[in-house]
Amino acid sequence: MPIVLGLFCALPLGLGAALEYLSCRLPRRKAWRALPPALAVLFALLAGAGRLSLWETETVSPVTQLIIFPGLPAVFCLAGCWLGWRLWKRIWSPRVIR
Repeated sequence: MPIVLGLFCALPLGLGAALEYLSCRLPRRKAWRALPPALAVLFALLAGAGRLSLWETETVSPVTQLIIFPGLPAVFCLAGCWLGWRLWKRIWSPRVIR
């Protein structure tokens, strides 16, 4: 259970948050902000296609394997990207005081 939580949940969440925060903070152009979520989706699709093409067993459905890897890390990486964007927005956006 710690391996699932650490490797499949916490690591992609932290990596996604760090990459999204840095991609929002450092470059001048806004197009770079879409790079970490796009890479997360691309990696999930490629890993899912690779695992599906290697599937040979007829007795067990590959859906459960595709949900655990790459589905779970991709969801947490995208959640980390959202958290990184929110952190950047909270720290660096101008405050409106009424």
